[in-house]
Amino acid sequence: MTHGEPFLQPATIVLNAINEATSGNWAAHSNQASSWSPPPLGWLKVNFDGSIHENNRAGLGCTIRNHVGELIAASGVKASSRSVNMTKLRSALTGLTVAKDFMDQVTGIILEGDSASTCSTLNQILSGLYLGDVETKLARLMKECPRLVVPKIDRRANSAADYVANQTCARDFLWARGMPLPQTLVFILSHDSLPM
Repeated sequence: MTHGEPFLQPATIVLNAINEATSGNWAAHSNQASSWSPPPLGWLKVNFDGSIHENNRAGLGCTIRNHVGELIAASGVKASSRSVNMTKLRSALTGLTVAKDFMDQVTGIILEGDSASTCSTLNQILSGLYLGDVETKLARLMKECPRLVVPKIDRRANSAADYVANQTCARDFLWARGMPLPQTLVFILSHDSLPM
């Protein structure tokens, strides 16, 4: 521990550097791009987000895309929650659960969210620090990943996962590659793939 924070594992530091180097996010004063960027070849990017509505209705949303930005899957799960951080952690768990089917086919997974506190918690879990049931489930899935990086991204770069989370309050769903998608999600995904 240093300054009250756990040391990151060397592999995590290296993977964070690889992600920065390959994502094109070398802005002078920020390591966050305002638009979505694809993962390196052979990796998957899992974006997650959660939303809370009236009466503690929550939506857990995630999108999984490959190195060319192609949607592999998008999942939404209805939940009940009062805590934004716990909702986002459960969204990350949903994303890794869906991505588990692809883990043996990829070099690594980038798990991205737009909440600094949630990404910090996920990196603590990755470093071996976890307490609750959700964190324990996340730790088990994280250990199954060939490689895992957990950067915090700009909210604007997470719009597809945000859309999915907000659609989830009505019902659970899984959209897989080749299935028809809502036009709004198609627009967001196509906008994400445009060069900026």
